[in-house]
Amino acid sequence: MIKKITVSVPGCIGNLGSGFDCIGMSIELFNIFTFELSEKFSITVADPDIDSTEENLCFKTFENVCKLFNKKTPVIRIEIKSNIPVGRGLGSSGTAVLSGIIAGLCFSGRNIEPSEILKIGRQFEGHLDDIAPSLLGGLVIIAEDNDKLIWKQFEIPDGIYSVFFISEQKFSTKKAREILPRKVPLSDAVFNLSRACLLPFAFFEKDSNLLRIALQDRLHQIYRKKFYPHFDILYDSAIQSGAAGCCLSGAGPSVVAFSFGEPNNIVKRWTHVIKEMGIKGEIKVMKPGGKTTWKLY
Repeated sequence: MIKKITVSVPGCIGNLGSGFDCIGMSIELFNIFTFELSEKFSITVADPDIDSTEENLCFKTFENVCKLFNKKTPVIRIEIKSNIPVGRGLGSSGTAVLSGIIAGLCFSGRNIEPSEILKIGRQFEGHLDDIAPSLLGGLVIIAEDNDKLIWKQFEIPDGIYSVFFISEQKFSTKKAREILPRKVPLSDAVFNLSRACLLPFAFFEKDSNLLRIALQDRLHQIYRKKFYPHFDILYDSAIQSGAAGCCLSGAGPSVVAFSFGEPNNIVKRWTHVIKEMGIKGEIKVMKPGGKTTWKLY
């Protein structure tokens, strides 16, 4: 019988540029969750933004997965080592959902299959452009066909860097979705479709001109950036500093710029800009990639 499981889950860039709700990329920044049988329920976490009660997202997911397979939820203690800031568009909530699903499947005696994880994850997240890349790693394109999930996963070539401006201010993913229109012009839909088709090739061929275009968007970024006054400033300065492309990370408010080679110019420029403009946040350089792993005890 399983007594303990540790799940390591990377963050991600969901809604990658033109790939609204269908394309995402994992990043090498991990949250680590340990679920262990115990005589008393508890959650240990240092991050004050993460709930330590039974309302905690990873526990609620774990509990619901156990119920899904008609298993009694065991008494457990959870330890969370959080490295991904909450509410900044780096996939923190997706890591909690994935860890809860995987732990729930293990403690319910189920096999861990990507298709089952993603099918369950859809119930909690609604869209899978975040948890699919965090689970599978790399660049992931995901779609549905009559309730069947279809995806393609690609490894990210070496020498690609992602430079993040991680906003000090949080922004609710729910609110970020509510501000989007229910209908968009046909021309905007075609604009995004054409660019999303180019997106994987831009990365694999390391084509800066192509990536800059492929990351353009008229479905979500154009509306959300109105709530993020720092976006246009950082976008323009990134491109001027030689970035291959730039976009919101997830639903924002964080911004990511890509570099095909050392990103020092972008880092220096952004550091100067946020200081000069009084933009609150930090800059981090991370490599794309990383996937979910787990260990049973």
